[in-house]
Amino acid sequence: MGSVFLRGNTWVGEYRGRGKIKRKALGKKGVITKTMAREIVKKIEQEVKLGQYDMLDAEIPTLGDFSTVYLEYVRDTVQKRSWKRDELSLTHLKNFFGNRLLSQIKVRDVDDYKHSRLNEVSAATVNRELEVLRHLFNLAERWDKFFGKNPVSQAKLIPLNNQMERILTPEEEEKLIKASGPSLRAILLCALNTGMRKGEILSLTWTNVDLENRVITLKHTNTKTKKTRKIPINTRLRRILLEQRLKTGSSEYVFHSSSATPYMRQDSLNRAFEGAKKRAKITRLRFHDLRHTAATRMVEAGASIVAVSKILGHSSLAVTMRYAHPDDSLKDAVEKLAFYNSVTDKSTDMHGME
Repeated sequence: MGSVFLRGNTWVGEYRGRGKIKRKALGKKGVITKTMAREIVKKIEQEVKLGQYDMLDAEIPTLGDFSTVYLEYVRDTVQKRSWKRDELSLTHLKNFFGNRLLSQIKVRDVDDYKHSRLNEVSAATVNRELEVLRHLFNLAERWDKFFGKNPVSQAKLIPLNNQMERILTPEEEEKLIKASGPSLRAILLCALNTGMRKGEILSLTWTNVDLENRVITLKHTNTKTKKTRKIPINTRLRRILLEQRLKTGSSEYVFHSSSATPYMRQDSLNRAFEGAKKRAKITRLRFHDLRHTAATRMVEAGASIVAVSKILGHSSLAVTMRYAHPDDSLKDAVEKLAFYNSVTDKSTDMHGME
């Protein structure tokens, strides 16, 4: 059975490994508690029994230190497209948690973070930041840099009603487009005519736009689901793209900012979008709601759920079904029975007359 003791101002863990008594510095007194130290030793002993302790030598890192490692991993190894957003989330997380060790961040601390951030941003934004923290802890555990249970998984995310989407009305669309500059206007109309995500639009290159055959091809490296998908170009969007071709000249990217340079970050569009909303006096609208608007309009116009799902690049048909109107579908189904029964009744009546 392992034990812990103080050597000067440092907690030291003692455990048996490969038939020998080994010792390991666990952390400074005041930074970690004796209970934390015991938990670390307990975890080490479990790893030793499973023969998985060979690479477990580093001390527990701080959130700040491991954030750097995490960002390098998601950027270079996972090649996550939205790693810049993770970097922004970690900035807020580090500002709140300071330079604490990962082992010092507890469930109560995560709950405190929720309450604090909800005074500044939406619940959805807080959840995105907590998702990053949860993934960071998972990676730390896989790499034996953290012992114990993931505090974010225990604290849970903030419950959201994902069925409540903001749909832009035709009147609001007209106001928003009029309040937008030429660069933003082209991006908004692309979103409303394709249902593409903001990141997909801002990173769209001319090599993926076929104006002759009227199709946009989004490569798997540039989609959320990591799957290539094709989006037809309608008449309105084709006109917009032709105008963009003249504006961007020899540039690789389809859409530019007002300063005639490509967007390097998704949040670069935020200031222009917020300004346009303010001028148009439109509230509670996110850029992502333009995608919801496009999907709803396609379904209401009679497009099949399967087609809409393919255009949006949803992972499953069930995700797209939220844009359908179940009540209307039920009414249509029952009405078809009425039509069928009327035909049967007529046939029966005619047979009786004979």
